[in-house]
Amino acid sequence: MLLEESTSAARAFGPLRDHVRIWRRADDSARGSLHAKVIAADRRIAFLGSANLTGRALTDNVEIGVILRDTRTVGRLVDHLHWLTGPEARYLRPGRKALGTLGR
Repeated sequence: MLLEESTSAARAFGPLRDHVRIWRRADDSARGSLHAKVIAADRRIAFLGSANLTGRALTDNVEIGVILRDTRTVGRLVDHLHWLTGPEARYLRPGRKALGTLGR
């Protein structure tokens, strides 16, 4: 799982600390944020949706999502996420904070 460093939603994943990587934009002057809402498991199943990982998004907003079970599609999605975090893309780099220290 990838989470943007600036989001407080990362705290919700504290119990998964060994399986979550925090990322930030490689260019600190760039506007915008990592806005993807994707959860992929074992290259076999993924959730792709519009909901932010905030209380309001999950309780008040009207959001939509799909579960992908086609291994070829999920594999391509996972490959793209790996590319985004790889050195050749230069879009994202590891965050400065460890998951357990976010929000402190």
